[in-house]
Amino acid sequence: MFGAAKTGLTMPKILCVTSHDLDGPEQGASLRARSVFKLLARHGEVHVALASWHDPWGEHPNETCGGFKLVRRIRFARTPNISPLDRLRHELDPRFLNTDWVSPSDEDRTWLEKALGDYDLIWIHGVHIANRFGRWHWPRTILDIDDIPSELYRTNLPLAHGIKAKARCRWRGYLWRRSEKLFPERFAALCVCSQPDREKFDGRANVHVVPNGFAVPEKRVPRSPARPPRVGFIGNFAHGPNRQGIHWFVKTIWPLIRARSPEAELRIVGAKSQERDWPAGQGIQPLGWVAEVEGEMATWALTVVPILAGGGTRVKMAEAFGRRCPVVSTALGAYGYDVTDGQDIFIADDVEGFAGRCLELMENPAAGERLAENAWGKFIQLWTWEAQAGRIAAVVEQALAAPKLKP
Repeated sequence: MFGAAKTGLTMPKILCVTSHDLDGPEQGASLRARSVFKLLARHGEVHVALASWHDPWGEHPNETCGGFKLVRRIRFARTPNISPLDRLRHELDPRFLNTDWVSPSDEDRTWLEKALGDYDLIWIHGVHIANRFGRWHWPRTILDIDDIPSELYRTNLPLAHGIKAKARCRWRGYLWRRSEKLFPERFAALCVCSQPDREKFDGRANVHVVPNGFAVPEKRVPRSPARPPRVGFIGNFAHGPNRQGIHWFVKTIWPLIRARSPEAELRIVGAKSQERDWPAGQGIQPLGWVAEVEGEMATWALTVVPILAGGGTRVKMAEAFGRRCPVVSTALGAYGYDVTDGQDIFIADDVEGFAGRCLELMENPAAGERLAENAWGKFIQLWTWEAQAGRIAAVVEQALAAPKLKP
């Protein structure tokens, strides 16, 4: 049997819809999806539907996904025959749902409509999936919006090149902000990653904070920082903000670090990192996806989170705290985490300041250990997945109390 069981009680049936293959590498959004679904399994029998238009999981030959029953593979396709009226609504109407011109087949749409009546609860990971089905009202459905689209446009605005690109960034961000204000009336409940994100929805009662987290390591791997010193970065290179951030770091900050520490190494962990072009002779080691990352991180003097754009919060931050690795981050990289610069992490947004903070930890390991231990204490209290169990229970209770779609 999949999910959990309670003796003598009929368990709710829960459908979780995500674009992330839960059997793939544990990173970013896929780690959040897998961890949340495990907590949901305490409240009902969890089934999973994989839904994507770029088909990253192929045929997925297994009948399970992340240990849960896989009930559907939904493949979106580009919407054909877009009318001039729809194009106008796309640019002006915050209630227009075909936001990325991607839609399901009629068969998949019919299946989803039936699922809304068959399941007691639906959990959808990402607003784009919900919008692609063209449905406005989602009864007994929880939207997990771990990346807020308007924030992605807002934070990308300073990075956009040219008047036209900046104007479009402002306009799309404005449209998404108007659309996001309507999410609480469309879904039984919403989940966001931080209290600042919740405030963007005016503190509505059905908007809940479920922070990104990380599992408590089963055993502590002793830290053994290498010599020459190593600086690390973890991130899936399929995610634009990760590529953007680390390339900024490599281009502007890493040369300053190497000028004072010419033997230092930059270790880059993440899917597709080894497929990028990196400057030669700069001590940069792209490692790709690393299965046993705890041993690798134990050799780093610090990890960097040089994020310049994005919505939500960074799982890599919770991972670093959980592995007791010191962190130097931009303010946006640390967004949503209750941390203090100089106490739990180092925060810097300018090139010289970021490089200086990295060099300080490379040259003074004791300072890094102090930061890491302080962050570990907060991690245990706030950012383990077990710490989110009560929050998930509250979201489930509220959504189950909402009216169910009649068959």
